[in-house]
Amino acid sequence: MSNQQSTDVTKVVVLYCQQAISEGAKSTDWAQDAEGINVQAIMLPCSSKVEVPYILRFLESGADAVEIVACPEKGCSFLIGSRRAEKRIEYVRGLLESIGDNPQRVGISRKLSQTPDELIAIAKARAEAANSN
Repeated sequence: MSNQQSTDVTKVVVLYCQQAISEGAKSTDWAQDAEGINVQAIMLPCSSKVEVPYILRFLESGADAVEIVACPEKGCSFLIGSRRAEKRIEYVRGLLESIGDNPQRVGISRKLSQTPDELIAIAKARAEAANSN
């Protein structure tokens, strides 16, 4: 049950850890349309700052999917930040499943040194997963 808009553009919010973006990349919030998806990227100080209500608000306000880009588990500057984010994603997936919605609307990737183009590719993969049901 995706909130896909009638224009067939899938809106994906990408929340990324500031440590996960490459040094040469623009490390701020940005939005971009790319091949059937609208990507809204939001930089966080750490993926652990993502709380369940924030993820649900993004979905409730029209996002078709939400992707968290966190550091690899052993590469997190805050030691367990990316693990906290993963547990929150698992919780939101359970909530979505319990109401009959596609749990693949939310996900987590563990990557370092991402460029904006790589973030868009991650968003495309999440959009495909979200639209697969």
